[in-house]
Amino acid sequence: MKKGVGVIGLGYAGGQHLDAYIENPDTEVKMVCSLPQDGIPERARDLGIKHTADWQEVIKNDDVEIVSICTPDYQHGEQAVAAVNAGKHVFCEKPLATTVDDCQRVVDAVAKKSVKFLTGQVLRFAPLFRSLKKVFDSGKVGKPVFAESDYLHDCRALMGGWRIDPAHSPDLILGGGCHPIDLLRWIMGDVEQVYAQANKMCMPDLPMPADNALLSLKFENGAIGKVQVTIGCPRPYALNLSIYGDKGTLVNNKLFSEDFDELEDFIDLPLPMKAEYQYYNLEIEELVAAIKEDRETSVTALDGAKTIAVCLAAIESAQKDAPVKVATF
Repeated sequence: MKKGVGVIGLGYAGGQHLDAYIENPDTEVKMVCSLPQDGIPERARDLGIKHTADWQEVIKNDDVEIVSICTPDYQHGEQAVAAVNAGKHVFCEKPLATTVDDCQRVVDAVAKKSVKFLTGQVLRFAPLFRSLKKVFDSGKVGKPVFAESDYLHDCRALMGGWRIDPAHSPDLILGGGCHPIDLLRWIMGDVEQVYAQANKMCMPDLPMPADNALLSLKFENGAIGKVQVTIGCPRPYALNLSIYGDKGTLVNNKLFSEDFDELEDFIDLPLPMKAEYQYYNLEIEELVAAIKEDRETSVTALDGAKTIAVCLAAIESAQKDAPVKVATF
């Protein structure tokens, strides 16, 4: 039997969730929620899907078993806790929440309820990064000593609405930096300490603390790392990954390893390099599979919380100009 779905928030991500659920053979969208000024997508209207402007109505709907949360970042924590407490399975877009306390509330709620929770850190579903993790796990680069990733995105055209409302403390590290930070956490392990510096030179009038940030990470396993987050520099989108080990190095889709005798240069791995990584359908397939198999998802609420803890430590570090320990859960 198909799982009933409710989608809260019908901006870009919500529209992608909606389309992916409609295409999934195991799900049926029962209700969507959007603000009155946003209206209801034509596709949902054509299919006769119920619509509301009150997100709580989606959670209260008995026909809804899975809730997708695609609202502004600052609303995620409250809505995720409410959905979990109502016994719904949840697909929450990144970032999981915008404070450590809200992250803890989500983690605690999931621990008390027999529901499945997926945090939308989409890079974990990208074929390129899945393949690179397998290469890393195979031991081809050996013990990791350094890793770096970045989020380079000209977001100037996206800077509007809640994203620039000072009342909601928007920050590029939470909104964009959570991608490379989560990618490094997934492959390298948890982060112990962060030192960050930031500036605002591309968009000086932006009501955010910075438009460019550089993070130095210390992992619990002793390795170190670097993350760059840039949202105002004119350039094509890029999200890169490099892992340096005591036996070899991975740089995006290139590998150098001592496991190959007489190797003098990187090997090109025939892996897909994308302009952007959007795999909502694979995330939904993972959540549905976790429900069917009665197991945790591959990106739990705790995973989401740990990534946001690194983001928040970086924000605090940039404000203090000092290293900051990462909160634990």
